[in-house]
Amino acid sequence: MRIELVGGLGIGKSTLCRALENIGFNCIYENLKTNPFLADCFENPSAFRFPSQMWFVLSKYHEIRKFEKPGAVNVLDQAVMNVKAYTNMLFKDEDPAALRIINDCFDYMEMQAGAPDLIVNLTCSPQEQMNRIRGRNRDHEKSVTLEYITDLQREINMLVAMAKADGQKVMTIDTEAVYLPDNTEYAAQFALQIADMFDVDLDALMESGAQNEDVRYAAVAGVA
Repeated sequence: MRIELVGGLGIGKSTLCRALENIGFNCIYENLKTNPFLADCFENPSAFRFPSQMWFVLSKYHEIRKFEKPGAVNVLDQAVMNVKAYTNMLFKDEDPAALRIINDCFDYMEMQAGAPDLIVNLTCSPQEQMNRIRGRNRDHEKSVTLEYITDLQREINMLVAMAKADGQKVMTIDTEAVYLPDNTEYAAQFALQIADMFDVDLDALMESGAQNEDVRYAAVAGVA
């Protein structure tokens, strides 16, 4: 089975993922450092949005096909839905030919890999996201504005609503109400919820996690 975490910048996706990994979930992390177009896309979106988003789509396909483990609870720290939200926001009504190519790739990926079994929608206020982004001081995020974060959240909300309407399972976590870093108790409660929803043998998962302390990355060490 596959769980995908969706949410804006600084929302807590990788933090939750690391906590679930300690329990025994197979967590797959996106490595932003390997996208050669990302920094340019922040600086000049119209020139670099197409190669940057194509990289994200192909990278997501690679993550799922290469690192997803049969019989495990697989968790993507960056949902395919996140890539769709960024794509919608970057393109809007511009460059329909490029957008059509990207959307065709999304459709092909879902045809090959299937939809996620569960989408976990992480939320917090745009202002709190700004505070967290400033605190982690990543070079490619220095030009991010409150308006950008708000627009991204709007796109994510729309896609989450569409997923619910299509019958996909969605769980929402308010990361302002729940402090995720080092919150092993909450991670354990969340894992129990997953086990109940999908009839997962949590004891076997925890034993597997204890035996394997290696972190599963989608390329080299990287978090988002």
